[in-house]
Amino acid sequence: MPTKAVRRVRFPLSLKIVAWFFVNVAFLGVAAWIFIRAQLGLGLDALLAGPAGERLQSVAQLVADELKDRPQSEWPAALARITAAYHVPAAIFRNDGKKLAGEMAAAPAELLSRLGQGPRPQGPPPRGPDDGPPRDRPPGFDPPPGERPPPRDGPPGERPPGDGPPQDRPGPPPLGGQFPKFIVRAGSPLLYWVAVRLPLVDRLARPPMPTTLILTTPTLRGPLFLDFTPWLVGGAVVLALSALLWLPLVRGITRALRQMTGAAEAIAQGRFETNVKSARTDELGRLATALNDMAARLREFFTGQKRFLGDIAHELCSPLARMEMALGILEHRAADDAARGYVADVREEARHMAALVSELLLFSKAGVGGRNVELKPVPLAEVAARVVARESKEHGGIVLDVPAALTVLAEPDLLARALGNVVRNAVRYAAPVGTAAEGAHSFRPLKHPDGSPTGPIVVAARSSGALAVVTVTDSGPGVPEAALHRLFDPFFRPEAARTRETGGTGLGLAIVKSCIEACGGTVAVRNVQPTGLQVEFTLQRAPG
Repeated sequence: MPTKAVRRVRFPLSLKIVAWFFVNVAFLGVAAWIFIRAQLGLGLDALLAGPAGERLQSVAQLVADELKDRPQSEWPAALARITAAYHVPAAIFRNDGKKLAGEMAAAPAELLSRLGQGPRPQGPPPRGPDDGPPRDRPPGFDPPPGERPPPRDGPPGERPPGDGPPQDRPGPPPLGGQFPKFIVRAGSPLLYWVAVRLPLVDRLARPPMPTTLILTTPTLRGPLFLDFTPWLVGGAVVLALSALLWLPLVRGITRALRQMTGAAEAIAQGRFETNVKSARTDELGRLATALNDMAARLREFFTGQKRFLGDIAHELCSPLARMEMALGILEHRAADDAARGYVADVREEARHMAALVSELLLFSKAGVGGRNVELKPVPLAEVAARVVARESKEHGGIVLDVPAALTVLAEPDLLARALGNVVRNAVRYAAPVGTAAEGAHSFRPLKHPDGSPTGPIVVAARSSGALAVVTVTDSGPGVPEAALHRLFDPFFRPEAARTRETGGTGLGLAIVKSCIEACGGTVAVRNVQPTGLQVEFTLQRAPG
């Protein structure tokens, strides 16, 4: 079972360069992030530097300012307002892990471990009730009897030994300044726990315990934590500037490659006058110069070859004409029928040789002399009708479909010769054969190898913008795909047998190509479905 060919996707060079550029940028970004983390020991806490840290500092300062003069019983209401304002759950924890206020799930062990690394109060426990209200007690606060510290000896107002000066007693840190911050990613489901140390203490604890504001979020994207808009804008600006820097280089390379690719394709089609205009001095410039030199050398070889063929064909015409005349005299003087038969066979071979020489002469003239022809407006319908009338004298089934008003720029004789060769070639290989008894429009169709009859030959033309497209389509067996690109080569024939019954010399389509190119046009050939071959001319339309 034949395997299906895999069609490879073709990507232009410019797209590959742009894709490689983005891959390079991404690689450099990842490598820089890994290097910075390895060298500076940066983790998630580094994300709280800059604008994100400033926003969290403002929120923490707002919370501290609002709660510093409120009793702890009012802290939950204040945190609920913070949660509603910023759309993130907020809570206050003591540094020993106890939650003081806020609606929040149980803190994970990773967070509790980090909380325990916060500042702890130093110094003796607070003074007794006779010492007056301490600084860390709210006005009117009287702890329960079970939580009151034991009375101390000594006169009222006198500090017991070891208390130290008043400034050593624990108290809330002063407001203002930067509050320490950190991030922990833990829990199930995974959440970001953003912690900000507050200048507040749990005044009910003994000794008073510092507190931390905890905010939880499933993602750091958002206006409070990380606003990615500046990152995206900055990245877009960097990419745009980088693209502007790369654009001249990429455009210069791809433009030069497109020009050289087009020139190489034109040279491969036989247009050796193609020239690549390039002022580059790098390797691409050297390649363009090499292409121009190659085209010039090929043009010289091609022109010399056709001129040589023309000269040889011209020189052979005279001896062949004399040979045919001598054979005619010899045939007239032959003594018997057998001798006249031999002479007739030699005369037929001489005529075939003369036809070949004539074809060579036409091919040479079309290729060498045809490059300097003068183009003029030619009524396409008139030329096509004359060719079809000449080629359909012995064969029916040729359909003409050419607009009467279509006019092209060409040399009339070269255009007629090219069209006549294509129609003759189609008649030879794929035409329905008519007979005198059947009439001009009734014909006996040829048979395909599978037994199905062939259809008519169609000569058609249409306008396509500034161009005119002429097609000659038959319904014959077609040509193998591998041989299509060689049909216009001199002396090439796709069939293995080169008998006189199956065709001519193999110069017909080569002459067609030379004639059409001399008229400033192009020629192409393709197989049609279900069967058949189509030859297409493309010529310039005449103005007006």
